[in-house]
Amino acid sequence: MLSLEAKDSDSWIAKLRNTRQVFLILNNVQDMAHKVNLRGSEEYIAQTRQLRKTLSFINHFRNKAVGHLDKTLFERAVQWHPMLFSSEFKKYDECQIMEGNRAVIEASINSFLDEEGIQKIFRTEIDLMYPPDFNIFYEYLWKAVTESIDWLSLSLSIASSEIKYHDQNEIFEIAAVAGLTEFDLKKESKYDYNEIEYNETIKKTMNKLQEKRIKKEVIDFIKKNITHDAS
Repeated sequence: MLSLEAKDSDSWIAKLRNTRQVFLILNNVQDMAHKVNLRGSEEYIAQTRQLRKTLSFINHFRNKAVGHLDKTLFERAVQWHPMLFSSEFKKYDECQIMEGNRAVIEASINSFLDEEGIQKIFRTEIDLMYPPDFNIFYEYLWKAVTESIDWLSLSLSIASSEIKYHDQNEIFEIAAVAGLTEFDLKKESKYDYNEIEYNETIKKTMNKLQEKRIKKEVIDFIKKNITHDAS
């Protein structure tokens, strides 16, 4: 949707809304990039550092324009776009929606300043109706998305190579541990596996199945696929 050409009010609204959503997604990527341990290949370390640099602006935008509603920023957005509350705009809902989104986006971009009060990424104020500003901003965003996808792909490849996947022989032990899952996040979850308790549970289950007159072939199938002593 970022490549969508903004030709009319509807396409502008769609593009601006998607722009804000992209920042929300990129903020999650930035969070991951800062939490990951910098170890592994030189390529991965360099790519992680580059991504952190590229996404340095993302958290500011997310906190001001997407994840939270910053009162001061909204005041500056209205000041920057005085037409928002003009009597002419009041007649056209789509114009108010479009300009409202644009005002918030531009205010978020332009408020990311260095110590000298200059925009950190673009070194100038951005007005998305000015083609050079539009191009430089969306080129940056496209670069951020592309780098994020490349980094996530490399991270997934590294993680997959280090994961120990369980085989079918371990499925019942894992299922027993799954049953201990504590969904109250304020409490600790247990991961202990007790084979004796497991076998007792299986025996009780088999007895219940027999009491309910479950077909013998079904019970035999279950027993056959249980690796522990459940007879």
